[in-house]
Order: sequence, then C-alpha cells, then structure tokens
Amino acid sequence: MPTIEPERTLVVAVGIAVDSQGRLLVGERPADKDYAGQWEFPGGKLEPGESVFDALVREFREELNLQVGSAQALFSCRHSYPDREVELHFWQVTEYQGRAEGLEGQNLRWVHAEELVSLHFLEGNRALLEKVCSMVL
Repeated sequence: MPTIEPERTLVVAVGIAVDSQGRLLVGERPADKDYAGQWEFPGGKLEPGESVFDALVREFREELNLQVGSAQALFSCRHSYPDREVELHFWQVTEYQGRAEGLEGQNLRWVHAEELVSLHFLEGNRALLEKVCSMVL
C-alpha cells in the first residue's frame, strides 16, 4: 500500500490578547512539544471544517481557560520551518473573559511590547512582533 505524505502546511489561528494594562499574553511551549522553550502568541491548528475564528475560540478555551467574546482579523502570512509550513492567521482578541491559565502545561506571561524582544520567540511569530504591536497597541 503506498504511503501518502501528510499535508505539510498547517493552518493556525493566532490570538493577540491585551489586558487592561496594555500587556500582551504570550506562552512558552512546554517540554513535550516541538520547539519547546520558545515563546509564541496563543492559538492552534484548525480542525477539519473549522473556521479560523472558531479555532481561535476553541484554542483559547482549551489551552488558556479564556472565553473569547469577540475578535478582529488582523492579517495572515506563511512561514516555512525545516519540517513544515504554517499559514498563520493573526487576530486581535477584543473581548474575553476569565483568568489565563496554562491548561496544557505551558508557562504564560503578560508582557509589555518592549519586553517581547527579550523572549526567544518562534521564528514564525518573531518576524511579526513589530507589526503585531503596531496594530494592536
């Protein structure tokens, strides 16, 4: 039986949440995940048939214990890693409820924009830090 190569492009919903003090929510990938120890904006892969917004809402609920009330699409881009390509859809989470918790073992931090450069970000997020900050702050 022939082996079928899995789809290499992952479609990912990425949420930019800002708290009342103007800080952005970021998470550190846990030890059991690819690219462990690197920081990223929260989000995750779309499930079959799922919209980007629905994936964002689901991921924030499952990974962060946050309930997204509304979000606005910012921009999309692609990034190539050695083992896959990702299509990132960045959204500004404009309304959410709850207290952020790392439900999948990830460390979470609320950071001011100027602190982002001191964190070891995933390449796909790192190149976009300035663009993200200029759009949401």
